[in-house]
Amino acid sequence: MCSLSCFEVGSDICSHGGVMLAIDLKMGSPEHLDAAPVYDNPVVDNQVMEERNPTLDIIGLYAQVIVDTVRSLYDTAEEEPNVVYFGNMEATLPKRKYAMSASFARSPWLSGCLPQPPPISLVNKFSTWISRDNDSDLDSLWFEHKFPRMLRVNAVCVKQQFFGAHPLDHEVAVLALRRFNQLDVEAQAVSKYLLWREVLEPDFSTHALAGEKVAHIKAVQLQIAHAHHDITACQTFYTPVILDHGWAAYMWDMIRKEIHILDPLCAQPVGAEKRHATHQEAVSQIHEALFSCLNEFFARWHCTSDRWKRKSPKITREVFTRDESGMCMLHAIRHYDGEKMTWPLTKEKLS
Repeated sequence: MCSLSCFEVGSDICSHGGVMLAIDLKMGSPEHLDAAPVYDNPVVDNQVMEERNPTLDIIGLYAQVIVDTVRSLYDTAEEEPNVVYFGNMEATLPKRKYAMSASFARSPWLSGCLPQPPPISLVNKFSTWISRDNDSDLDSLWFEHKFPRMLRVNAVCVKQQFFGAHPLDHEVAVLALRRFNQLDVEAQAVSKYLLWREVLEPDFSTHALAGEKVAHIKAVQLQIAHAHHDITACQTFYTPVILDHGWAAYMWDMIRKEIHILDPLCAQPVGAEKRHATHQEAVSQIHEALFSCLNEFFARWHCTSDRWKRKSPKITREVFTRDESGMCMLHAIRHYDGEKMTWPLTKEKLS
């Protein structure tokens, strides 16, 4: 087994126990859709009062499938005491803190400290070793990490998703983003307690889109209310999101009150209108969930949830597929500085 900290990642890396979440959904029966939990926010409440929104229904149904699938990965394991698992709920909310930071942390990228790729020699050695016919060596638990909730990953998934043709799944994305967080901490030379950005795990958006009360998810409370750094000093918040057409990332800029939609399929003309509509609904749902948490966990947060602008920067000129969107999403989160990509998103860079 290997700790997460020893897993060097330059662009992206990770994987879980084995279930792949490449699902094509069709609309279910009205009874099934009505049975799905609904997140208590104005966006959904309006849909209940008026005519049902098919786009919102598909988003919620797809997210619920992912929630159920990820939860099943840990159902068979013996739960360790005092360890948080995916989807664990907390009846009470954390004690509210004051948003104390008078200013935001400075991004090291502004000083020229951009994320660097891993050494080519190390990548080549690892690629050569893991690509051999040695699945018997890989079919075991390689990575285990317990904060903010239990994550277990075996190496077969690393091989399949980073060196094979399998699409990125939910737990792989969690592992990669936890490593990205470690790299962000290392890059902050002045103070490890002051980070310029917060990258939320996929759990946040998945639970929000599934209609759950995210502020009561224990892992979300640990990541936001009990973070190891001053989260009120973060200017930007990122969250990955997996939708029926693939992965994307959303970024909130707390100073400019802007939401940036980072869509790896932005250069794909086919289905552009449907993707745009899906992103708009998903952003609204996650935005409500994010500010629900910030206002529940902190008193006097820097800004309110109203009057936010939405932007859809073109983060690539190349056409990617749904199965490639996961790695593209990781690349975008790693290299988007709030205005532009600091490292181009191309097929060559991802290979």
